[in-house]
Amino acid sequence: MAAISVKQGEARALTFTVTEAGGAKDLTGTSLAFKVKRRKSDAAFVISKADADFDKSQGAAGVVSIFLGALETHQEPGTYVGELIITFPGSPVVIEKSLDLTMAIEEAVTN
Repeated sequence: MAAISVKQGEARALTFTVTEAGGAKDLTGTSLAFKVKRRKSDAAFVISKADADFDKSQGAAGVVSIFLGALETHQEPGTYVGELIITFPGSPVVIEKSLDLTMAIEEAVTN
């Protein structure tokens, strides 16, 4: 997965396309989360999005999005680590995590 890059304090939508060997992964009925930390060893997340925060209107085609507000991206510039967590319904419940993704927060130009 490519790195995500945002400006410090930028409000922005992020779109994820989830695929498998046969093409798009149907995300209908799944529960999603998006979590970002400065370092893997940190206890707290600097950005945490729950299932209700996602737009899943194109979930059957494997496409979901979330909106990050300006306060969420107003972090110290640098490279962060995160993951998209997908919980599939059924028995047994299956939880898949993305490979680690990187999120670069770039310093904003100020006056």
